[in-house]
Amino acid sequence: MLKAAIKKFYFNRFSLWDMAVSQFKAKYAGSRLGIWWAVVTPVILAASINFVFSLAFKINIPRYALFVLSGILPWLFFNNALMEATNSFSAKSSILKQGMFPREFIPVSSVLANLLNFLVGLIFLLPLFIILKPAVVLVLPWLIIVISLYFIFISGLGLLLSCANVFFRDLAHLLSAVFMIWFWITPVFYSLEMLRYPFRWVCLLNPITYFVVAYQQVLFSAQAPSRQTFLVISLIAIFSLILGYVFFIKKEASLLKRI
Repeated sequence: MLKAAIKKFYFNRFSLWDMAVSQFKAKYAGSRLGIWWAVVTPVILAASINFVFSLAFKINIPRYALFVLSGILPWLFFNNALMEATNSFSAKSSILKQGMFPREFIPVSSVLANLLNFLVGLIFLLPLFIILKPAVVLVLPWLIIVISLYFIFISGLGLLLSCANVFFRDLAHLLSAVFMIWFWITPVFYSLEMLRYPFRWVCLLNPITYFVVAYQQVLFSAQAPSRQTFLVISLIAIFSLILGYVFFIKKEASLLKRI
């Protein structure tokens, strides 16, 4: 099954790419700032969090704004990609019925479009990390690996939730509320070391935690992810993809009937 899926994606890769690029362009169509929003949004969020927690609550983390930025970038990618992927089948029901390309491309293309958006922001902000910590250059290959695993993880969840949303239409609204809670239990504006047990277990049960920590280790600390972190994010990514794709295959025949 997995081998067949890989072949399907490979032979139709240009269709997937065209879909993702079209969505990426549509995101900023008519906008004055255009792709600069991919930079402006995380910077504004990081600056706001830095003001509240660094100045008001006196969190003692050196270069705290940079620490927050290294976590807020992947969080926004996750949040936006998953919300768009969840709504993708419902929003593109006419394309779904045409059957001109593999149906799983619809949610995956939404994730890929947001990956492009994430990469634009990262490319513009990466020099800042390098200037403040030049050793980041040495671990950039690890950044590519982490991004790839993150994309696989989100794609798997996107497949799962996009199908589930067809049968349970309140899921997208529920997910918006879940994300508000999810953000606070993700170590974006605090480190795991700052939490005491049993509160730390809440974060450790959150799969996004391990990816955010991996990004922080590479971008903020200029270190390769620890073996434990790398093993966990690899297993999470593989499990997510298998779970999402198996669920999609089981529900694919029913999608058209429920749209």
